[in-house]
Amino acid sequence: MLGTIRQSTGSWLIKGILGIIVIVFVFWGVGSFRSQRLDVVTKVNGEDILMESYRLAYANMLDNYRRMFGGQIPEGFLDQIDIEQQVLNGLINETLIRQAAKEVGILVSDIEIRNIILAIPAFQHNGVFNREIYERTLGGVRLTPPAFEKQVRQQVLTDRVKDLLSAGLDVTEAEARDHYMFENEEINLAYVSIDISECETEVNATEQDLTFWYESHSENYMTEPQIKLRYLVFEGSDINDANVTDPEIEAYYKDHKDEYAVKERRRARHILLKIPEGADEDKVEEIRKKAQKIRAEIEKGKDFAELARENSEDTGSADKGGELGFFSKGMMVKPFEEAVFSMKEGEISRAVLTRFGWHIIELEEIEPDRVKPLSEVKKSIATRLKDQKVKSMIWDRANDAYDEIIELGSLSDYAEQHDDIELKTTEFFSQKKPPSVIGGDPELLQTLFALNSGELSSLLQIHQGILITEVLEKKAPYLPSMEEVRQQVKEDCIREKAKELCRLKAEELLGAAKKQGLETAAREEGLKIQQTGLFKRTDRTAKADLPPAVVQIGLLLYEGKVCPDEIAESGNTFYVLAFKEKKEADIAGFTAQKDAITKRLLEQKQQTLF
Repeated sequence: MLGTIRQSTGSWLIKGILGIIVIVFVFWGVGSFRSQRLDVVTKVNGEDILMESYRLAYANMLDNYRRMFGGQIPEGFLDQIDIEQQVLNGLINETLIRQAAKEVGILVSDIEIRNIILAIPAFQHNGVFNREIYERTLGGVRLTPPAFEKQVRQQVLTDRVKDLLSAGLDVTEAEARDHYMFENEEINLAYVSIDISECETEVNATEQDLTFWYESHSENYMTEPQIKLRYLVFEGSDINDANVTDPEIEAYYKDHKDEYAVKERRRARHILLKIPEGADEDKVEEIRKKAQKIRAEIEKGKDFAELARENSEDTGSADKGGELGFFSKGMMVKPFEEAVFSMKEGEISRAVLTRFGWHIIELEEIEPDRVKPLSEVKKSIATRLKDQKVKSMIWDRANDAYDEIIELGSLSDYAEQHDDIELKTTEFFSQKKPPSVIGGDPELLQTLFALNSGELSSLLQIHQGILITEVLEKKAPYLPSMEEVRQQVKEDCIREKAKELCRLKAEELLGAAKKQGLETAAREEGLKIQQTGLFKRTDRTAKADLPPAVVQIGLLLYEGKVCPDEIAESGNTFYVLAFKEKKEADIAGFTAQKDAITKRLLEQKQQTLF
């Protein structure tokens, strides 16, 4: 479709799309919250972005970050990344893409969305789409099917608009060559490092300094809420009588045979010859004939895998001789699937047309429908049944104990009645530093910290088993007096003073290095100068004792820019860098890397455009 559009409209279409996208920046600017209505966050080319959409997108992004950090987003992280602006930019981008797609007639049908979702392995059971798994998986990430399908549609639209815009981009051979020469030349950096430990002996903190620091940074010394627990854990390791019998295993196998059904699978190779977008019928036929010629070579005895390596345009399988591995129905596009599942082992297909191009297929192996025999799955069933029994027995024991604890009045009274029970006690701990028995589950910690002193918890699930606990004591947060934290205040104040002194020294050294060279400037100050030794600009790892982030700054230096504009900082150390020397790249290696470099530069241009 994109090929047809491109062929019929030319470059004006791409300019039109870019025009649509640019308008919003000209009249509104990214992130503008101007609006006549309270429920409108902003407008994009006259189209409202509503507060309801913003709240939903914000909640989704928040959930994504929670999952990324294991449930607890680091303090200050959301402000650091400016999440509000991220969400708004995302909504603006989606709206621009949707408008651009509509303007030029790019559509995504419901059937396309359905086929994409049906092919996602995470929603399948034994290679077949399963509605229950689909809804359960989406529910796990707080998505409804309509919301997910909307996301899929937006992604497809994005990809298609991106493809169309990218059609006007190009990378010349000169660009690729210059990039190769720059990346493959070797450079040597000179540098001086100044650590704040070197400056700490040069600074002092008066009583007035300490008082000012304490008062202006008092939030750093606030204690956190803490609790101390007495607890009892019921663990699976305490269960020794959870035995599973053969009849139980056989009964489970009989009732769950569908879990062990394996759909017919076929293993195939293919050779793909792509059809350019916008190709006319003559071109399509020309490529088909080429595919048939390759098939004729195979029929004459030529090795399929070797021909695939030489001719296939499927970058994912060509290097493997066209090998696709095993797959079942529903995993490949329909024409390809129909061809494969109508073939016999060892058969070579005629040219098969799909939306990807012309395929020549070799069917290597057929695995028919089957149900795994009990002997093959007996061990896994036994393990599953035993785990279920152990969990059930743990819960039963914990429930019985809990009822008795309630009746007796406390955990300690319960322990007195049972000689085999040993209660354990934690030290005081905060939510940020829980003991290992509690773990880092934020919901569990919130539940525990919501309890009052002397209050008994409900049955709580932890990684070892079931926890019953009571709060022995709570400590509210408070600001210690300066005397209580004097040593820490002194260390912090001196460290900051030393840091500022080191920063000043580094900046003065950089200024001198720009005028007379780093080596001379360092020698006059009695500072040690070091070198990285020659390394390629493509080497992103640290050199000598330089952190990677500092190396990145050095990679931008060359003969015409010997020193960076600013000093580099990493942790408690400041760095002053200077370009020392370079070794030219060998142009002989360009030919072998040309295609890869061209592809990478084109992708970079596409990312910049989008």
